Formats: sequence, structure tokens, C-alpha cells
Amino acid sequence: MHDPIDPADAARALSEIDRRREQVIRREVFTGWFWWGHAVLLVVLAASIESGRDVLIGIGIAVFVAGSLLVDLPVQRAARAAPTRRDLAGRASPGVPLVGLAFVLVLIGLAVTTGLSLKAAGVPYPGTIAAAVAGVAFAVGGQMLVRYEMAVLVRRGSEG
Repeated sequence: MHDPIDPADAARALSEIDRRREQVIRREVFTGWFWWGHAVLLVVLAASIESGRDVLIGIGIAVFVAGSLLVDLPVQRAARAAPTRRDLAGRASPGVPLVGLAFVLVLIGLAVTTGLSLKAAGVPYPGTIAAAVAGVAFAVGGQMLVRYEMAVLVRRGSEG
């Protein structure tokens, strides 16, 4: 009634499961251009607001909203293509959300500090420059954050 399972077959099956799990974790949902696209949109929005002209502010807001939707569309499609099964993922590491929150707080602090420092120094367009600095940090740091989260998930899978 029950055929014995060959230990070598079981090991191969488990190895294949681990390989496919890692493949799903490492799928590229957030491409590099996603981060840079949002960084550029942030600078466009800041420049339009800093111009002080109502028409440019309206155009900047429209470009930011439309651009954000367009940049996010492939990410949403990729995420829906293989949705995460929370019931199979196991208990989340408490450090990952805290690292994400710290990343956002650092970006905000960087933008505010840069903008206020440049304004105090009399540099023209301090908000736009601060947005560019924060945008570069967002694009570079966001990619690093995603790689960190992937590594945590892969490591957690190999431990369990």
C-alpha cells in the first residue's frame, strides 16, 4: 500500500523545493530603473513646486502622479504574477520592517537637512537639490534594501 521513499529521491525533491523557493524570493520585482524612475519624478516634483508658478506646479504634480503610476505598473504586475503566500512564508523577521522604516527616516532626514543647509547658505533651488540628493540615496539604498530583504528570506529558508 505504501511504497518506501528512497532517501536519495527525498533529498533531491527537497533540494528542488529549496531551489525553487529561492528562485521565487530572488525574482526581480523591483528593477533598477524603478528606483531611479521614482528618484527623477521626485526631483521633477520638487523643481516644479520650487518654481512657485501655479502652472508649473500643476504640471509637476500631474507628471509625478502619472509617472509614478507608470513606473509602478510593471512592479504590480510582477507581484501579482507570483503572489506571496504568507501562510507558507513562516514568521517574519522583526528586523526587516525596522530596517525599511529606518531607511525612510534617513531619507527624510537627509532631504530636510540638505534643503535647510542649502537654504541657509543662500544656494538657489535648495529643495530641488535636496530632492536630487535624497533621490540618489533612495535609488541606491532602495536596491540595497531589497537585496538585504532577499538575503534574510533566503537565509531564513535554509535554516528551517
